[in-house]
Amino acid sequence: MDIRVMVASEVRLYRDALQSVLRGVTGIALVGVASSAEEVIKQACMLAPSVAVVDMAMIDSFSVAKPIARAPQVGGVVVLGIPEVPAEVIACLPSGILGFVSRDGTVAVLLDAIRAAGRANAPQKVLHGACMDGLTTREMEILRLMQQGVSNKTISRHLGIELSTVKNHVHSILAKLGVHRRGEAISLLYAHEKAARGWDVLPPLERPEADDVDDELPPEAAMA
Repeated sequence: MDIRVMVASEVRLYRDALQSVLRGVTGIALVGVASSAEEVIKQACMLAPSVAVVDMAMIDSFSVAKPIARAPQVGGVVVLGIPEVPAEVIACLPSGILGFVSRDGTVAVLLDAIRAAGRANAPQKVLHGACMDGLTTREMEILRLMQQGVSNKTISRHLGIELSTVKNHVHSILAKLGVHRRGEAISLLYAHEKAARGWDVLPPLERPEADDVDDELPPEAAMA
């Protein structure tokens, strides 16, 4: 099933460019275009987009994106054109914002973020690692690298993908597993493997590197 995408920006040039990028992409169906947050919510009632791609310049801050992210007919939001990806950005993402693309992000990063948000759609709470099967093959690959203590930057180099794409995947993993931190996701993976393989003692967890602390989710995002 195609991911139903709506794009939103106050700048017509940006809207036209996004339409040109998304048209014809396999697995993505462009269903609507909006020029304001209010228009997104209004059109969503009729179009029910899986993902709304929203220009950061239009919403000024992530808090302004909350009404869009919480609209019942919007599956999830990808915020486009954020100036940087610092720790406080990831830690303060409102529930429903499932991806982001920095100002220097590529088209490939945008498409990855849309696909990840389309798969996640809305964060689901999971207990005891019972829904590891809900993770994609790529997400499981990244989670296992996290389990080995590999940093986001190293994962990016190892897999040959953008660092921001790795961070989008990690954010999706945490949201799907209903946890706030990398260590909690790794603990769920260990518990899942223990149940599957009959381990008696869990291997020790490694402390995350400095560039990985920005992956943490606030409690309200994981519980949504």
